[in-house]
Amino acid sequence: MFMMILLGGAVAFFVIAMILAAGSPASKGKNRGSAGGRGSGGSSARTQDRAARREDMRLPYRFADDMLFVHGDSVWTGLVLPTAIDEYLNESELRAMAEGPARGLLNLARGDRNVECHYRKVYRPITAVDWAEQLNAVAWDPTENYKAYNLRKAEYQERIGAMRERNILLVKLGSLKRGSNGDGGVLPGGDDPVEDPGLTRALRGATDRAAASATGVHDEYLSPVVLAQWTQVAREVHESLEGLGGAPLTREELVWLIRKPLHGELPVPPEPVLGSRSWGPDQFDLVVDFSGENRKTHIVLHQYDEVTGERHTSYTTTLVAAGWPAETRFRQSTAWARYAAQNVEFPVEIDMRFTLIPYLRFKDRAGKINGNLIDEMNDMATSGRSPDTKLASQVTRAQHLVDDVEEHKMPGMEAQIRFTISAPDVAELERRRRVLEMQFKQDLKVTLLRPTRQQWRLLQSQLPGDAPKLPIAPYLRLQEVEQLGAGLPTAGTELGDNPEQRSGKRLGWVGNLVGWAGKMPVHYSLHVGPARNDGGGLAIVGASGGGKSSLALQKFYEESEAGVRCLVIDPKTDFAQLCYYLGFGSQVNDPDFAHDAETGLLGTEASRFRPVNPEFWAETEVVDLLKGQAGVLDPWVIARDVPSGRLLAETMLRGFLGDEDYQRVRLPVIEAMATVVGWYNSAIQQATEQGLGARDAEQRVPRPTLWQVVDEVVRAYDHAVSTGDRESAKDLKLAQMLLTELRTLPYARLAFAERPQPLSAMRKRRTVITLRGFQSPAASDPRSWNPAERLAATALMAVVELGSQMLDVGYEKNPVTGEVGLRPKALFVDEAYVVTATESGRDLMRRALKQGRSYLAVTVLITQQAIDLVQIEDSEARSGGANQIHTVFAFKQKSAQEASLVAPLLGRPENDPKVISALQELRTGVCLQRDADKRVGTVAVDLVFKEILAATDTNGTTRPSRQGIDPPLSVWDWTFLQEAGESDPAPRPEAEPTAAV
Repeated sequence: MFMMILLGGAVAFFVIAMILAAGSPASKGKNRGSAGGRGSGGSSARTQDRAARREDMRLPYRFADDMLFVHGDSVWTGLVLPTAIDEYLNESELRAMAEGPARGLLNLARGDRNVECHYRKVYRPITAVDWAEQLNAVAWDPTENYKAYNLRKAEYQERIGAMRERNILLVKLGSLKRGSNGDGGVLPGGDDPVEDPGLTRALRGATDRAAASATGVHDEYLSPVVLAQWTQVAREVHESLEGLGGAPLTREELVWLIRKPLHGELPVPPEPVLGSRSWGPDQFDLVVDFSGENRKTHIVLHQYDEVTGERHTSYTTTLVAAGWPAETRFRQSTAWARYAAQNVEFPVEIDMRFTLIPYLRFKDRAGKINGNLIDEMNDMATSGRSPDTKLASQVTRAQHLVDDVEEHKMPGMEAQIRFTISAPDVAELERRRRVLEMQFKQDLKVTLLRPTRQQWRLLQSQLPGDAPKLPIAPYLRLQEVEQLGAGLPTAGTELGDNPEQRSGKRLGWVGNLVGWAGKMPVHYSLHVGPARNDGGGLAIVGASGGGKSSLALQKFYEESEAGVRCLVIDPKTDFAQLCYYLGFGSQVNDPDFAHDAETGLLGTEASRFRPVNPEFWAETEVVDLLKGQAGVLDPWVIARDVPSGRLLAETMLRGFLGDEDYQRVRLPVIEAMATVVGWYNSAIQQATEQGLGARDAEQRVPRPTLWQVVDEVVRAYDHAVSTGDRESAKDLKLAQMLLTELRTLPYARLAFAERPQPLSAMRKRRTVITLRGFQSPAASDPRSWNPAERLAATALMAVVELGSQMLDVGYEKNPVTGEVGLRPKALFVDEAYVVTATESGRDLMRRALKQGRSYLAVTVLITQQAIDLVQIEDSEARSGGANQIHTVFAFKQKSAQEASLVAPLLGRPENDPKVISALQELRTGVCLQRDADKRVGTVAVDLVFKEILAATDTNGTTRPSRQGIDPPLSVWDWTFLQEAGESDPAPRPEAEPTAAV
């Protein structure tokens, strides 16, 4: 029977192991402890417990900070290893991942002494409420519904038990040598103790003795000089392990790591971490308080609710790896640590204690083992017995080990690997044990054994620091240091936003929940990439029906509600439909609703339709471009300045007419443009001569128009005819015919007006520009477009240019903080392949991506075809610049050829068989993501709410019924899809095995 209480202060903390006198419940195998701490009251039972504490039974955690901790007389440091997703790595990349830990361990073993290490793989529940509050805090101008949206998603993650995998490597630095007062220290090199007697004496006195008497714990003092020297040793160890890319284990994570084994499957309560206040006598905080029962085959752990007193119980057991195959080939699917994490349905925690043995010692050990085996074989031969095959194989392997050690001068490792499982009851614990044993035996050929009457020591061994002695030495294995890396311990499924530290500053944050990679949540916000100095673009690629629209619409809703000014180019009206439904609810199914939407009457006195969410609709503007006035896309209205308008005008005319016809009329068009621009320049010069400043002159003088260009071509043609210049008239006739006809054609007429007027200022949260009836080109090659497709594609490109200009705004006052800064902005471009199909369109996209990042404007490219996005990325790489698309979501592709075009966007070769196969087999709502850290993995998009599923439904068959119910005004009243029984198009998957290399 056992009970533990962990206490501590800012400089030192202690663990007290408590036993009760004979005749107490402990003698019957049970005991109970309740939470408490400094200044807390207690019952008579607590008083008896405290009185029964014995100094010689305490678990000696004596000091901890963010670099090292002291456990008894030993000094340790910790490293949190980053999780690396391995799902789509090739064989060479997997081998590099496996060799990484070995290289780090080799650096540790270069000395002449053994180095004790402790590897832990644990699962830490997502503290989702903290995440939601932090996300709400970084938003520019969040609505109340946005705050509720994230808090509800936090509730959702906690409800389904979302966890993050933590891989932790602990290294023993050496041992302290305590002086008479316990205040000295000895470094690994054996230096003399260092003392600070003046400060030590100041802490010794009546107060200290009184505190020790009251708490049963003797205060200790560790000299700052000694701690500083050990801190330097820890830093050197971290530098030697720098290749692993880990971060120092913080004090907060260490405390959690101590608490975790003592809670089993029960959640570790989010108690406050011990603060940084100065430590003094009788200053303690309760870290863990539990009671339990030490059974023959498992441990029963009890926790008590401090408010209600209700008891919660968890059952836990530990298995050891007792038998390994004689020879194993490195395979991704059978790497033991990766397998335990990804191929078992329940959490399996890994505990590996190992000692690194320097080369000379390892050589000696290997030689003795080889000699013993040879002696045994010789004895058998002398006695007339033939050595069996097993012994002969052992001799051969032992000789190979000796040869390898001698040739490569490599150190070795003595290790034992253990697997811990927990469950809410004994029956489930036994089921999980049987499943784990069976899977390891069948798939890995590894035998797992559950030691009896050793479970308490195995549980203690999981605690950081020195481990208790275990009488199960036969399961220790002498092996090469590659064993840890060969298990792929850091292989996981973690994807998405990952804040990083640069020069001591935190860059980025963890954005909205978008879905799941295996069992791990995936978070993403548009502006995390630019915040980390990455590109300003997001690409969402996939064939029709794969789920890309749902993801894009979900991000549009989230970002706009967060305060991001969102502008959408919406050829198919999907974004407009989302706005209509969330603004007007089931009224969208009324036959007359579309008429009022097209004419812009919704929500006005002239319409009978009233918003069910007035606040949402007030921050929404839907512009039907084809119903709009002529001239809104005049290139000089759109462009930043007159020279830019001149280039855009030529690009648009080339697009409207096609290359062949444009080349036939190019000369008269250029001459006409030069004429109208010359008129403008003359007017500017005249205005400045009259005393106006340059800026006032630009505002006063009207810019040129495309209408003027056409009029000038017509005037030139009429002049040629009137003067009898047949040669000129012949060339000008085609130009005036084509250009005058353009002014009347769909889409093209938007670029022509005698007095063009710009669109609205677009300063709401959401502005959606729809191109109702937009005819998307069926092919990506502009040469195969028919006239209607050319007109539509060119108009779309002009709208994108318009959008990029409108998002190019300066500083604003933050409505929440009052501080002046750049408001985040986002431009969503649906059917983006139409824009990027031409070189001029790609140039436009590159410019929007590059310049947008400077203005906190992210461009979201949504497309069915990836070839042109790949060209944008490749162009950036060839020019030596950083690629501007920081994140890619790739949905299902219909053919291997299409998949091969997407692979480079994901950072994988175009002939990568894993990626090409996966892209063709993806289910609806499941995609491959390349995140800002260039990690690639499979993600199942999770819409979470029934209302978001309805709002993002683009299927004409299912949308009317889903949108037949008004969405509740407050997100607090929204329904989780799990509760609604709806079929989410992207359900959260469990871990799926991947193919072996």
